[in-house]
Amino acid sequence: MSTLKSDPVAILLAAGNSTRMGQDKLLCMLGKKRVVEHALTGYRKATRVQDIILVVGPGTTKLYEPLRGPRLHIVENPDPSPGMITSIRVGLGCGWADERNFLLAPADVPFVPAEIIDQVITTFVTRNCKIVIPCYQGLGGHPGLFSQELRHDFHLRGDTNGAREILFRYQQDTVRLNVPEPDVCFDIDTPEDLESALDPGARWAKVDRLVEERRKPRLR
Repeated sequence: MSTLKSDPVAILLAAGNSTRMGQDKLLCMLGKKRVVEHALTGYRKATRVQDIILVVGPGTTKLYEPLRGPRLHIVENPDPSPGMITSIRVGLGCGWADERNFLLAPADVPFVPAEIIDQVITTFVTRNCKIVIPCYQGLGGHPGLFSQELRHDFHLRGDTNGAREILFRYQQDTVRLNVPEPDVCFDIDTPEDLESALDPGARWAKVDRLVEERRKPRLR
């Protein structure tokens, strides 16, 4: 397989239990498409993404089977209960991810534009770094792009705080890419999120609230 930094694999994480939604949020209808279909759109349109790996929960492969295609591969996480790190490890264990840099994102972030994904990849190639994180007004978003050199870190670390442990370890090798797109930070967790998701003003207002919360000084 190619090891070019310009053609990473995208690993989308879809094995969560959607406790706040009360049903599999990724299969909920959002307009004329399901949430997961919206999430896949940007990666399918991005000019610099290679394969896409969708990591789903145990026993759910058949529900996602209609999405499968030449570039979209569906793999099952047999036990996602310890956390999202297990799904990342399942994705990295696929042959499609061998020796490739990899984009990581939860599949409940439905509106990341293809142009932003390509910008993340271009920045990774030109900045000689190991991680690129797109940020909106200082708030970290998705997808993050990681060097294939870090795949072993995801297998050895992350059991306590997930990918945050790897991000903390490689702070000096990380580029935080400022983008003008709030959708890199918008995810769907609740029925209210789902109801407002097709209204750009409403979902961007949610992101702006998160930005303001992050800016507030923390009490000791």
